[in-house]
Amino acid sequence: MRRFPLLLLLGTTSAYAEPSITATASQPTYDLGLRVGGYGFRREGDNNRQTAWTECRMDGVGVFGSRSLTGPLFVEAGLDLYSSTDFNAKGAENDLPIARTSGLVSAAIGARTTIMPRVRAFVQLGAGIELTRVSVPYGDQTVRDDLVMPEGFFGAGFDIRVFKRSYLGAQFRAHVMGNFDYDPAKLDTTWTMPTADEVFDPSPDAAAQGQFYFKHEL
Repeated sequence: MRRFPLLLLLGTTSAYAEPSITATASQPTYDLGLRVGGYGFRREGDNNRQTAWTECRMDGVGVFGSRSLTGPLFVEAGLDLYSSTDFNAKGAENDLPIARTSGLVSAAIGARTTIMPRVRAFVQLGAGIELTRVSVPYGDQTVRDDLVMPEGFFGAGFDIRVFKRSYLGAQFRAHVMGNFDYDPAKLDTTWTMPTADEVFDPSPDAAAQGQFYFKHEL
């Protein structure tokens, strides 16, 4: 009978300790990362898998951060800077001669799960805005414009834990974003220089993007 108070005390201590362990495990996590990648728009009439998505090829870098939510959910915000390249592919000789520099501000919600020890997979759905500066040659001159356009995307990828709280990963994104149909032959250059509004008429177009990233949990 003398052991009963001691057993009761131990049981009470364990009962109070368990909630604190659960609370610690459910605390949200935060991470910051760097990423590099490129994207290109769909080239009309090109069915070659290697070149079909290389119109107005853009390369760049970005920073991003994410916060875990309930269960597998997480939210992410990112800032990326991309510029057009002189990427030469089959069919590029018919591409529009546009020089383009874009800043992409985006936010997304996603879900991730562990598929192997140290390996996670995820999907995400996001939207944002593109602040872009574009220019095209027009005779001996250049036409320039600054635009703000919406964009949306679906993404999927995976990452591998390489250190205790650091990850290397890759992801693919399918975008709907603004593209330009610039045709010098349709503009009259006889008398006056066309305005930027006449040259640049953005419309929604599909783009494919690949990225590699490194991130660290805080």
